[in-house]
Amino acid sequence: MKLLDHRISLKPEDMSHNYGHGKVATLCMGAWAVMLLLAGLHVFFQGTGELIILIKGQDPVTPGISAFFAVALSPLSKGILLHYDEKENVKLYPGGSRPAKYLSLREEIFFSGCVLLGIGCTFLPGRGWAAADSLAAVFLSLFVLKASARVLYGTADELIEASLDEESNLNIRKLINETEGVISCRGLKTRRIGKNIAINVSINVKDSLNIREAAGISSRVEERLKAAYGEETYTLIKAEPDQRRNCPFRKTSRFPEKSIGKNLISKN
Repeated sequence: MKLLDHRISLKPEDMSHNYGHGKVATLCMGAWAVMLLLAGLHVFFQGTGELIILIKGQDPVTPGISAFFAVALSPLSKGILLHYDEKENVKLYPGGSRPAKYLSLREEIFFSGCVLLGIGCTFLPGRGWAAADSLAAVFLSLFVLKASARVLYGTADELIEASLDEESNLNIRKLINETEGVISCRGLKTRRIGKNIAINVSINVKDSLNIREAAGISSRVEERLKAAYGEETYTLIKAEPDQRRNCPFRKTSRFPEKSIGKNLISKN
């Protein structure tokens, strides 16, 4: 599922997918989270079933030595991947806003360590150690269920067009307001499209500027946003005159609303 997600997310935009294939990748992530949820439930019920067997005085089936070595190699390989994963995340998400993703490698290493401890204890002398694997399975299943619920929640947020977290929105507003020529910003709308984000905002500029100057300020805002959140960021910047200043045409209006209303009443 991860390979499918990675392959789809790398596909460029086309005529039928103007915003890329981020939503398809999000659906893959949701499907993976559902499978993880089902696996967590299966491990939980299997672990509790083996504990019940032990309580009844029967001997449960214990894992073999091959399972122990397979799990022992897993944290080592995932630890190597963790180093490269952190570097890749810095490149993909320079702004710090990351999408709901699969289990982090730290969580996967932790899970592998719990499994390794549980299997290793079954090889110790004494009948009581046979319950270690079942206890580790139940303990691990609770973390798996929690992780799958977190990923499902993040996936649902993306599919219903939820905005970015408040910290990311505050950083975006700060970056826009600090751009030269911007008086203030309003109407900020953000959402995530797969691994990319979309930003829609209106900026207030001096009402004395011409169209070219206002467009130049909008371009500077767009450049700063893409520098912070990646070149694939979708931006829509609308420049408007400062609302706190009166527009010239209102001062020189030759047809006040009150006089128009009086003329209409007199005619009737």
